[in-house]
Amino acid sequence: MYLLRIVFKSFGQLRRVLGGQSIDIDVPDKSTIRDVIDRVIAIGGPSVKRQVMEGDRISGSLIVLLNKRDIDTLQGANTVLSEGDEVAILPHVQGGTCICSRVGQSCTHQLLA
Repeated sequence: MYLLRIVFKSFGQLRRVLGGQSIDIDVPDKSTIRDVIDRVIAIGGPSVKRQVMEGDRISGSLIVLLNKRDIDTLQGANTVLSEGDEVAILPHVQGGTCICSRVGQSCTHQLLA
């Protein structure tokens, strides 16, 4: 069986639980994003599963990227991987109040919603 080496990157709380930003993961040829996520859950245990999954689906509060492309623009969790691909999971960025307004300055920054 041929194995693919995939780079998995995590951010935010998931990064802290996994103990680092980047993990090299070997998966069988023709594996999908979901297969990599299952391996990450196997590595990280129940705490990672609670953060990443909602039932049997990837949490809607996360963004999953394949080579810096949102998997929602591909085949979602069923996207097939290739050697050297990078899978990243990060939390959605929430909008908020810019620091400028907190210190009484006029603000022209655009905040992500």
